[in-house]
Amino acid sequence: MNPPQPERRRGPPIDLNDDVLGEIFLCIPPDDPAALARLSAVCSQWRRLLTDPDFLRSYRVLHGSPPILGFFCESLDQERVDYKWMVRSGFVPTTAFRPIVPSHFVDWLPCDCRHGRALFITRDSQSSELLLSFQSTTGRMPKQILVSDPMTGAEKLLDVPEMWSYMHWSAAVFCAVGGCNHLNCHGGPFRVALVCSDSRKRKPTIAAVYSSETDAWSDPTYIGLPNFFVMLRRRSVLVGNALYFHCGWNSVLEFDMARMRLAAITLPPFDDYVHWCSTCLVTAEGGGLGFAAMDMEGQSRVHLWSKEESTDRWSLSAVKDLETLLPRDAISPMIKLIGFAEGVRVIVVRTCAGIFTVELGSSERAKVVTMRGEIHAAFPFMSFCTPDHSRDRLPPAE
Repeated sequence: MNPPQPERRRGPPIDLNDDVLGEIFLCIPPDDPAALARLSAVCSQWRRLLTDPDFLRSYRVLHGSPPILGFFCESLDQERVDYKWMVRSGFVPTTAFRPIVPSHFVDWLPCDCRHGRALFITRDSQSSELLLSFQSTTGRMPKQILVSDPMTGAEKLLDVPEMWSYMHWSAAVFCAVGGCNHLNCHGGPFRVALVCSDSRKRKPTIAAVYSSETDAWSDPTYIGLPNFFVMLRRRSVLVGNALYFHCGWNSVLEFDMARMRLAAITLPPFDDYVHWCSTCLVTAEGGGLGFAAMDMEGQSRVHLWSKEESTDRWSLSAVKDLETLLPRDAISPMIKLIGFAEGVRVIVVRTCAGIFTVELGSSERAKVVTMRGEIHAAFPFMSFCTPDHSRDRLPPAE
């Protein structure tokens, strides 16, 4: 019997200067956040380099748009309570990253994600017993809105103006720094846009913006659209200084925050609306406003429109056949568009075989997110997960 081999001790890392190490570390893909954390624990030299602001700035610029680290989701609990399904919040990771979620996370519902922040509403503003609540068009106005940084754990609780009492509403969060490239917005000022309408009481559509710099809401702006209704917690799209919200009656609400002006935009006309049962706002290939709709007659085709910048006219820019991108068992009339990621132009698709992401500008196969099928709304969380934002959770450097 051979004698046991002596235990080999790990020696010090290869003696390389910072410039060489920096070039190596720049090649680490941003969708593998655990790699950077492990490397930062090797030695104090590597920890110092991987948390150096100049290196991190170069790393983010090199890789461009932040990666999708996971999705804040709205799903239906599998347990029945009084014969009703319970709406639940959750986070579905696509990487090793795990967010710092708000305390009492189950009491909050996701509403938006953008520029490294997540937006939540209090559960009592929307019944937790609604079936397919993301498709609902009504819900009591939230009393409070929570802005959270899932990377650092920073939170800000906002009170909604008391005078507002509307049945149709939506909200969005975004970075407030002018000229920002949105590669590292953590800790900076932010804004929250809130838009509301109430067709039943024939109120005008209203909007306002909260600023973290002033800790106050702006004066509201109005538009006389009494029959207009904003769809509850549907994914908004930010293009330049304007936010776009999905609304009923085949329309979009434009909120120009530079001029504090609201406008209504008609969506592309459908030849036969009965065949279109799943739609979402997206960004067009050139960066403008886009629109995606599932053609359920063909069961797997996504039609993509882009809006002309200076007019309200739409043009059909592409037709994407999901049958060539999704697994065969995922193709069915149950396909739904449940989310969109700005910057990387990725749609989130719910199928009978699970949740998938599809890159609109690519012919690559769809990526599976989870095999869970009860998710009905997904808000992609995009950020660079670098050691400088997780110092408290890093293992000590050797």
